[in-house]
Amino acid sequence: MYPGGGSDQYPNGDHGPSGGGWPGGSERAPGSDPDQWQPSTYPLPPEYAQTPYPEQPGYPQPGYPPGMGHPQQPGYPQPGYPPGMGHPQQPGYPQPGYPPGPVPPPRGSGQGLLIGIVVGVAVLALSGIGVALYVNASGDEPQPPPPVAGASGSATSSADPARSPASPENGLVVGSGPVRVDVYVDYQCPPCSTLEEATADILESYISTKRVTLSIHPVAFLDRRSENDYATRAAAAVACAAEEGKLLEFHGHLLRRQPEEDTPGPTDHQLISAGTSMGMGSTFEDCVSGQRRVDWVQEATDAAVDYGVSSVPALYVNSREIEASRADLVAAISDAP
Repeated sequence: MYPGGGSDQYPNGDHGPSGGGWPGGSERAPGSDPDQWQPSTYPLPPEYAQTPYPEQPGYPQPGYPPGMGHPQQPGYPQPGYPPGMGHPQQPGYPQPGYPPGPVPPPRGSGQGLLIGIVVGVAVLALSGIGVALYVNASGDEPQPPPPVAGASGSATSSADPARSPASPENGLVVGSGPVRVDVYVDYQCPPCSTLEEATADILESYISTKRVTLSIHPVAFLDRRSENDYATRAAAAVACAAEEGKLLEFHGHLLRRQPEEDTPGPTDHQLISAGTSMGMGSTFEDCVSGQRRVDWVQEATDAAVDYGVSSVPALYVNSREIEASRADLVAAISDAP
């Protein structure tokens, strides 16, 4: 026996083996064998407070309905919403719940595009070089101008002062050679000035050697490119100069001193002054100031259109149109019979 206890007790008052139980154990079950060990019931450890976990992104959190604890992901259906409503609409594909997009109309044949290109090129050509295009709408085949012949049957020059004005179809004729060259010009046309610079000397040479008969056809396509109808007035003045025997000289003078487009051209007084400096007198002055050849110019322009002239300058050798260049002119005259 220990101090403070009975004969069958362990310290702290617990019973010994005969008293039944281990420290902290329970009483022996009634009717059990006293010599058999009885399992004792141990008290459970005390419960500890659990530290809550922080909310994790993307997973449902306790205490919230499913699907409410994570952010909505683009492009995937979200829980709690009808299918197809949680992702953005994709271009080019039918969306769930919507009818397919409209079918595009069939492509055109391209004829409209071709017409637009042709018209655009024509507009650029007109604005770029300042040459008016006139198309013969009648559809008739162009006819060559009739030859101009004198009493002997050879071509004569309209420079003879006693001669009546040249016909609008024949133009203003100089020379008597077997090869006929027809030149259609507008005195407001920049390419006409370029052609004159390139071919004036060779044509004068062919005329002097009686190889070529030259017919100059002044036309008025480009009055709208001046502020005072210069194309018509200049052509009429050239016709007046031809009657004074100064056709080539006055023709070349006007083309070499061509005014800028869309500006006032020389006045009638300035045209008369130019003729006076070349030795022309009162007859030329009266012809220009009285506008005696203005109607002739209009008739000559109409005749050119009827013949099939669609642009200026236009160059023909023996009624066959060629490129308006010095090289083509020389080649055509050399090949002509």
